[in-house]
Amino acid sequence: MRTYRIEIRLIQLSVVLSALVVIAGFLGAWGGTKGQETSSGSTNGKSVQTQTQTQTQTVKKIVALGDSFTYGYPGNQDQSWTTVLQKKSNIAIINKGEGYQRTIDLLSRFDTDVISEAPDQVIIFGGNGDALRSIPLEEYQTNIKALVDKSRSKNITPILALPMPYPGVQKTIKEMRDWMKNYAGAEQIVVLDFASVVMDKDNNYLDGFSNDKKYPSAKGYEAMGEYAARVLQ
Repeated sequence: MRTYRIEIRLIQLSVVLSALVVIAGFLGAWGGTKGQETSSGSTNGKSVQTQTQTQTQTVKKIVALGDSFTYGYPGNQDQSWTTVLQKKSNIAIINKGEGYQRTIDLLSRFDTDVISEAPDQVIIFGGNGDALRSIPLEEYQTNIKALVDKSRSKNITPILALPMPYPGVQKTIKEMRDWMKNYAGAEQIVVLDFASVVMDKDNNYLDGFSNDKKYPSAKGYEAMGEYAARVLQ
């Protein structure tokens, strides 16, 4: 009889211990994960707060470095896409567009027109001048890479704008655009494709967006500025 009672007690004890193990596991599954989170809501050692701060880093100034398409030709800078972008984003946009510019020209004035302004970001918009002057694709690529490297060396975030389709050099422009898309993707650089909002699939300007079929009209530049604001915000 005594042996039987001992066996009963051992069985009861085993049941209690099993119940405790189950309860402990339950609490660990639901409470342990929370215990690993930081006050900022991070999990797995990765801070969500830090990610959010990086994504929403305040941008106070952007320099737009480019050619006639940045300047606002055939109008003036008041009608350029940079002016529209500034109004839409409430960010200081410095227009450093000049006519007849190749990417080597953008590179040569980078220190004066970009670094001296100490911007948070720089929009690099070049390529049409290279295409119109038959600059080899390899030279264009080298200059774009140099502009990106120089930006990053000064803690300025580069943004690349694809060259605009242009009569007479469509094949060259397409090669530049295709290369830039791939390069920007590999380097994780934001890309602006202004042609996507002012041209159709055949690279013809949409109604009202150009007066000469080469450069945007005031209405075209307005659409480009609104597009840039959407992408960069």
